[in-house]
Amino acid sequence: MKTRAAVMWEAGKDWDVIELELDPPKENEVLVKFAASGMCHSDDHLRTGDLPSRYPIVGGHEGAGVVEEVGTWV
Repeated sequence: MKTRAAVMWEAGKDWDVIELELDPPKENEVLVKFAASGMCHSDDHLRTGDLPSRYPIVGGHEGAGVVEEVGTWV
């Protein structure tokens, strides 16, 4: 399944909105179809490097949507 995401490749760069191939949910994961998503101040800390992270990273963790699929639950 394809999805669009805001990706930060390294600190100090702009967010890059790209299309990604999304795997089906794995064990203890769910697939949520987002109706809306937002970037918050934490996402800006990733851009400035104030919040150390492994890159690349997808931003916009605040959202609302519907659970579409559930992986096996252990």
